[in-house]
Amino acid sequence: MPAATTKPGFNRFLKIGIPLLVSALAIWLVLRQLDFGAVANAFRLLSPGSIALIVLCFSAGALLRAVTCWILLGGKLKYSDVFWGMNLGYLLNTIIPLRLGEFGRAAFLTERGEHQVSYMEVFASIVGERLLDLLVGFSYLLFCLLFLIENATLNRIAGIGTLVLILAIILIFYATRNRKKVVLWLEGRFSKSRFMKEKFIPWFEQLLTGFQYFAKPGRFFLAFAILIVSWSFSMLEYFILQEIILTDPVWWWPMLVNTASAFLNALPSAPGGLGVFEAGTVGAYALVGVEKEPSLAIALVVHSVQIIIPAILGVIALIISGQNLGSLINKATKIRQKKEAQQ
Repeated sequence: MPAATTKPGFNRFLKIGIPLLVSALAIWLVLRQLDFGAVANAFRLLSPGSIALIVLCFSAGALLRAVTCWILLGGKLKYSDVFWGMNLGYLLNTIIPLRLGEFGRAAFLTERGEHQVSYMEVFASIVGERLLDLLVGFSYLLFCLLFLIENATLNRIAGIGTLVLILAIILIFYATRNRKKVVLWLEGRFSKSRFMKEKFIPWFEQLLTGFQYFAKPGRFFLAFAILIVSWSFSMLEYFILQEIILTDPVWWWPMLVNTASAFLNALPSAPGGLGVFEAGTVGAYALVGVEKEPSLAIALVVHSVQIIIPAILGVIALIISGQNLGSLINKATKIRQKKEAQQ
């Protein structure tokens, strides 16, 4: 009985407490021995025109990312719905812990498409987008390491990571093209496992059904190419800011910084990636000898735009669709709980 009463509290700590601790640690590391005056001086170098240019770059990247999601869904939904759903997901991730954005986005798109697509198809497209993100990020990281270090150790680690990701994508390609054969093999291999037969295998089969875009390489590589351009716009934001704020910026630094901040932002943290995004940017710039204060100013500008613009677009999406934020959060929570119960 005591275990049953303490388990929910412990699970809540794992889901909420640990991410908050991660953000708190990141904020402490960033603010430790910080010269706030130097940060303010870096901000004074910015003009309204430069901020507007950053917003424009971010908006272009977001539009292209929505194209990637639309392609992965096979064009079954209107592009406008995919775009609004993406920003609704970002809005939820910004204001609510537990990373509910993906679940809310899937619920929104399933309803907006009048069930032309299943929840698993939408969720699989989101997973596919994340896989492509990782592949693009690792590709840029490998390129940066050619400039960053002569020691081959870190290059080897990044190379292994990229290889593992490529192998995972190849396996998904195979499993999607041979879905029935793979499911039959799993059923035979785990015939004595009730969990595998009743929960995992049906869920896995649904996920493979949603991964049908992997069976069409043309669609997959088109989405990959567009995502590369979307990342390039994100890097352009850093390039513009470092040209204004830093003394002797180098052209390839935005590749390293954008990748590092994106990867660290994927860690469990407070809503909106508070602290971890800034720590990733400051840490990446520190690797190339940039002081903490100007790099923090760059991070705060980029992160503010990443939070404010999708939040505004997410609110507009709620108004256009007639959705209620509270009901959308409830739907996302129920979907997450159902998914966790299946695992």
